[in-house]
Amino acid sequence: MFSNSDWSSEIFSYLEENLTGRKFKTALFDFDNTLVRGDFGEEVMCELLRAGVPWIQSLSPFFPEPEISEKLETLRKTDTQAFMDEIWKYYESKIEKEGLGIAYRWSTWIFSGRSAKDLQDTAKLVWERHQSDTSSHAVQAFAPMSELVKELEKIGTKIWIVTASPEPVIQVVSEKWGIPKENVLGMRLVEKNGILSQDLIEPFTYGIGKVELVNLANGNQGYDIAFGDSENDFPMLSHGRSNSIFLDRGKKKVPPTGTLIQSVKNWKTIPL
Repeated sequence: MFSNSDWSSEIFSYLEENLTGRKFKTALFDFDNTLVRGDFGEEVMCELLRAGVPWIQSLSPFFPEPEISEKLETLRKTDTQAFMDEIWKYYESKIEKEGLGIAYRWSTWIFSGRSAKDLQDTAKLVWERHQSDTSSHAVQAFAPMSELVKELEKIGTKIWIVTASPEPVIQVVSEKWGIPKENVLGMRLVEKNGILSQDLIEPFTYGIGKVELVNLANGNQGYDIAFGDSENDFPMLSHGRSNSIFLDRGKKKVPPTGTLIQSVKNWKTIPL
């Protein structure tokens, strides 16, 4: 049940009015930290790294520094936890020096080297493990968002998930919200002979790329409202016909003017 106890009074009134008036024809949702608590894409990435990504023949194309590349080649055969930790340090350093967008593009190699089905099989395992996890670290659906999606579906709203996570990964779970996998727009990798490469299909669903891909997917029809939690979502939040909603996780990010801000601090989650 869509409940006013989960939302600020301003946002609940706004959503209720638009739901009653059936005004939201198209709605966009980011996935990680928006439809769910936590980052499912990152959890899948960690699973792949903990396996040592043995299907990737050489790490040197992704690490131009020979000493780093050699160290990682050794670690992935001897200590995959340390291998994962070192990759994360490198990734975080890249974010700091070059920005999140460039770091995201660099990380595509982690999801490459296998078929989309193999990647999805890994994603299913990770999702199922988190649904039986009772800790606060489990990636699970935010209950208020799950309820809101149901209300939007009742009035016939077309719902899209627009995510920087790999499209095949999120397609594995989207139907748990009643959202068809065809309505998932995410990071898309070029397939070569049935194997995912590290090459991106543009536009990449980061920042303004999210808006660009939505426009391509729906024939430039635009959208009414968007929901997101990070600066990666800011362009998406600012291009809707109605006020969009920023989910505040206490990261001190200031969303675009006109965006409504909703704290998720006390939101409960549910396994799906």
